[in-house]
Amino acid sequence: MLYEEAINSLVHQIIRLVYPQKIILFGSAARAEMDKDSDIDLLVVINKDIHKRRTEQMLYQNIEAVKIPYDILVTTEKTLEKHKDNIGLIYKTILDEGKVIYEA
Repeated sequence: MLYEEAINSLVHQIIRLVYPQKIILFGSAARAEMDKDSDIDLLVVINKDIHKRRTEQMLYQNIEAVKIPYDILVTTEKTLEKHKDNIGLIYKTILDEGKVIYEA
């Protein structure tokens, strides 16, 4: 239950901060294999061209009261579409194994 609350809190705060097109949960949380050492992995897809690193930093600086470690990756819809079949990048794995938990 603690993980679900943390995921919900992260999603609500991300929506409030950057109005994403989509949020995809991936990794152990998406596979329902979280343990005490797990973190929450999220891919935040934004519809407009943005500076990915600055947006990630802004999210980390402004997200509050989440007691479970988390990792946020930010990308654009354009970049995700371009690299969706590239096995050398994490996007393919995220799309194959992740769960869309928010879509505008």
